[in-house]
This record gives sequence, C-alpha cells and structure tokens, in this order.
Amino acid sequence: MAISRDIKRKFELVNALSKKNRPSLNDLHLETGIPESTIKRQISALREEFGMEILFIRGARGAPGEPGTAGYYMLTNWGILERAAFLSRYGKL
Repeated sequence: MAISRDIKRKFELVNALSKKNRPSLNDLHLETGIPESTIKRQISALREEFGMEILFIRGARGAPGEPGTAGYYMLTNWGILERAAFLSRYGKL
C-alpha cells in the first residue's frame, strides 16, 4: 500500500518519538532526515489530527547566543492510533 509523503513523515516522526529516549528537535531531524521546521509543523498536526499528546520538556538554555530553548519531546498518548498495531505495520519505515 502506498502512503502519501505527508503521512509517511508523520509516521516516521511517531516511530522516532516512540523509539528514542528524550529526543531533541535535532535528534528527530537526524533520525528522520526531516527538516526541523517541518518536524515542528508535523508534531502540531499529530496533536491536532491524531489527538496525540506530544510534550516538549524544556531544559536549560543552550550556549550564549544560541537561539531557542533546549529540551526534548515525549510521546505520552497515542491518540487515535493503537500503539501495537501501528508499530507492527509501520514500525520499520
């Protein structure tokens, strides 16, 4: 079954969030190859469209002059997705 590029990216992010421990935005980028700005949009879409709870846990600020806030993401609720069925079917994307 062919899936759209948009859904494939969402599923790649779900996989990375479920497998990585405390992934930062950069970790998710390195794991998936998806640009960081797109990751932010896709996480927002996963929250809205799939009812997933993906928290951003803020950490200490980065080095002086470094933009943004350090932190990591945590998948706490799979929303409408059934975890075991998802990982069985799409866990190897």
